[in-house]
Amino acid sequence: MRIIRERPLSAVKLIALNGFELERSLVFASNWGLFDYLETLKPSNLFDFLIIASKNDVDLGDIKPFFDGMLLKRLAIIRHDEEKLPETIRFFYKSGPKIEEISSPFFLFKEPAPQKEEDPAVAFFLTDTPSSEIAENIKLAEDAGFPVSESYLISENSVKHGINGITSLLTQRMVKAKCIILFFAAAPAFISKLEHSLENVTVLSRDDMIISIFDSRANGSSGKLKIESIVVAKERSSFRQKITGLSRIKGGIGLKGPGETKEEERRRILKKREKSVREGLEKEFSRQEFQRKFRKKSNIKTVAIVGYTNAGKSTLFNALMNEHATDESDRFFSSIDPKIRKLNLFGMPVFLLDTVGFISEMSEDVIDTFNPTFSEISNSELILDVVDPTEKGWERRKSFVESLLVENGSKKENIFTLFSKKDRVRIKHPAGRGFYYNAFDGEDILRVKKFIFDRLNEENEQ
Repeated sequence: MRIIRERPLSAVKLIALNGFELERSLVFASNWGLFDYLETLKPSNLFDFLIIASKNDVDLGDIKPFFDGMLLKRLAIIRHDEEKLPETIRFFYKSGPKIEEISSPFFLFKEPAPQKEEDPAVAFFLTDTPSSEIAENIKLAEDAGFPVSESYLISENSVKHGINGITSLLTQRMVKAKCIILFFAAAPAFISKLEHSLENVTVLSRDDMIISIFDSRANGSSGKLKIESIVVAKERSSFRQKITGLSRIKGGIGLKGPGETKEEERRRILKKREKSVREGLEKEFSRQEFQRKFRKKSNIKTVAIVGYTNAGKSTLFNALMNEHATDESDRFFSSIDPKIRKLNLFGMPVFLLDTVGFISEMSEDVIDTFNPTFSEISNSELILDVVDPTEKGWERRKSFVESLLVENGSKKENIFTLFSKKDRVRIKHPAGRGFYYNAFDGEDILRVKKFIFDRLNEENEQ
């Protein structure tokens, strides 16, 4: 009450707390001033509870990525009247991986009793990691089946000096973790040492999250070969004494049962598996190359739909085909196996290619598995890069995808941007070589079809 009343009526108050200890207190002239500040606010271990007091309603948009990106455990939005007396409160709090909400008259509000999670999954990020990347990685872990209950920042210097930074932070916060996920580059020796120092704790990497998702989504032979290739490459490069986390992956690498952790047997099994995967990938690549030559011979042009994972590629693909040709959801990598369909576009036949979504900071082992996909994309006459402009950090994602494609053989002049979810965009940035659309708007889909038709006919004229 005192904090709310100690500022001008029209101003907005932001209070950052660590537990119940005041970390910072700021006043803004308006909600827009608050929003501008929150855009630049960096996540920190110094606060986990934000209180916002305002005469007007404060809408922070999608609460989940905001919570995750700022490492929050609680958030209270308090609205007051002309006399600066609190009227209502919206209270958000982290309950395991979920964000719960309580809306109540201010004076009737009762804060829920804190629930201590038993053996939570704990995520660690470097201190300079942007909030949008933190939120993205927490979603990545959740989609992989590892919901994160606790998140902390650790300095790069602390990582360089060994595992003490992580173990001391866990001790200081009295966190008993069942699983630790490192969202930064860590050597196999670092991971093994951390595991040995923490009893009955599994230590996983970002690549382990991607592998786990790939394994659960892959249905066709192409997707399954991608999984085996990544696992074999990962095991070959690290050759750790224990396949941390990969025992959770069904495909695995064939290392099961007592006695099979012996170095000699592991090396033999690994070599055999590596040969099998290599032969499988060569056959798959030959099959795709044959299909590509057949399409070229038919003089039917190919349009590739690409983009960051969860940007809306499959939704656009289905809308253009006017059928449920591929799975679509708000999960990362909802479709692993590429889909190609023949589309009749105003009397002109076109091959439409739906590709697996990309994600930043992929290891070389993961990127290598995309080589056949890169080949398909680079041989397409038109590349549509689907971008979700409602996601914080979309500029970084757009730049990453385009750079990745160009580095792997695609011509920049063939890449055009389609900004999805037009109906949810508050401020439309310049579209450049492309435009905004809504996949559920018939007129917009017609516009996309006309755009494809016109671009391919321009190619014919040239």
